[in-house]
Amino acid sequence: MSYDAIDDAFHFISDAPLGERRALVHRPSGKVFLASLKAGFDECPAGADTDPDYLPIPHRQELDPGKPLVLEFIRDNCPAELARVEGFFNRPGAFRNVKDLLRRRHLLDNWQIFEMQQMEVLLKQWCLAQGLMS
Repeated sequence: MSYDAIDDAFHFISDAPLGERRALVHRPSGKVFLASLKAGFDECPAGADTDPDYLPIPHRQELDPGKPLVLEFIRDNCPAELARVEGFFNRPGAFRNVKDLLRRRHLLDNWQIFEMQQMEVLLKQWCLAQGLMS
């Protein structure tokens, strides 16, 4: 099974709003099928939605730990801002406010690298839990 194909499909669906795109992996062959409602194409075989051999690849929002990931980064990179960042999550716009803070502290690039690495770890854990990798 190719992790790269699953990773590519994960990014394909995660680059659109939740539900707009989907991807299925065929467990026995490892082949990945893509679909996009907006673009009007669907590579998925008929009946794949009810066939247990086909597994939907999750959207980023389904794997993203959100606030705990942000707080982990803040604790490791600017712990003096921890209380402030926790306060952001008590009102709307928390992630925008966090990114603004990180931009002002010149940590936005570090955050993006950290977030990308953590999402890769989470996707690999999902693959292991689904028996797609060993």
